[in-house]
Amino acid sequence: MNFNAYFAEIPRLETQQLILRAFTREDMDVYLKIINDSRLQRFLGGGVPVFSGEPHITNWLNNVNKRLLKSKTVLTWCIEQKSDGVVVGRIDLGGFVRKSMADIAYYLSPMVWGRGLATQAVATVTEFGLRNLGLHRIQATVMPENTASIRVLEKNGYNREGLLRKYQMGKEFHDVIMLAIVDEENL
Repeated sequence: MNFNAYFAEIPRLETQQLILRAFTREDMDVYLKIINDSRLQRFLGGGVPVFSGEPHITNWLNNVNKRLLKSKTVLTWCIEQKSDGVVVGRIDLGGFVRKSMADIAYYLSPMVWGRGLATQAVATVTEFGLRNLGLHRIQATVMPENTASIRVLEKNGYNREGLLRKYQMGKEFHDVIMLAIVDEENL
């Protein structure tokens, strides 16, 4: 497995119902509506900047599709429904530590919550991280009250490892649950 090869461009991944791909300018109106939704923001700890208009959009696209990718900091996928091409969210795999572990983070529009789409996206990115990137560990931090997200991770084989007290999440500090999946075969 060549870890570095996957950072030339955002790899296109597919699930039964989703396409995970690089963000484009055409996605931004829908994406901005998603991240501005207060139902979503309450679980993000102020960590996802709410922006609009130029030059913010251009800068953000350059960061996720070029600068952060080139520096091998994070892979950021736009989540699109196959059925109608509608953008429904975002999923990241990043914070790589010695090419062996990473953090996963995701959010989808409240309009599609409860349909299993987050479970599909997490399964696909987890598999990509473990098999293609050769990661030994992928972890996530989730606020305890975000029970749906905890269920998504647990369905995908992530185990609860404990409660982190007053953990920095975005710009705020919250108690969070650490969940992780470890590839026992590649240790």
